[in-house]
Amino acid sequence: MTADFNYGPHPGYFMDELSQTQTSYADSGQMMAVEFDRKIIIYWWMSANVGLLFSVVGIILMPIWIPFGWLVHQKQYEHMSGALTERSLNMRMGWMFKKQQNIALDKLTDVSIHEGPILSAFGVVRMQFETAGAAPFILTGVKNANEFRDLVLRQRDSLVTGPAQQSTPTTESSDVLIEIRDILTKIESKLSEE
Repeated sequence: MTADFNYGPHPGYFMDELSQTQTSYADSGQMMAVEFDRKIIIYWWMSANVGLLFSVVGIILMPIWIPFGWLVHQKQYEHMSGALTERSLNMRMGWMFKKQQNIALDKLTDVSIHEGPILSAFGVVRMQFETAGAAPFILTGVKNANEFRDLVLRQRDSLVTGPAQQSTPTTESSDVLIEIRDILTKIESKLSEE
């Protein structure tokens, strides 16, 4: 599976063919493309309409937003892409306001899947990616969320445990640690004599 990460040239911005087909470092080594369910369009559209119902201005804007909002949410869906690479989870989204998020797998602490009654009514799930020291990243509408979560966690575990199993302390580093221990013992004995 592959995902197209190029948004294409912006109006008035010309790119040569090489830069259009070239992938960045973050996109290299792609293992799986993230697929999104089209039901997310309905979920976003209905959420926006319910939000508009709770304000006087929103009720006035609803006749405009109902057809226009559908088109906006379709464009948002079309501009969502993501991929699991060997080292990170790379997400791109946004039609008017573009956002790219690269989550390093070795910093990933948990991936949870939420299915509330409203999400279930639309047949959509919400995935939450928690990382060490950063706010959680939330993704809604991922197809095959359970399989994707398992693959992400498996890849994360292979990154985290892989280098630890291969690295063994060298004789040189062991000698340095022994020397430090001996020096600390001498300092401790001199302090106890005083």
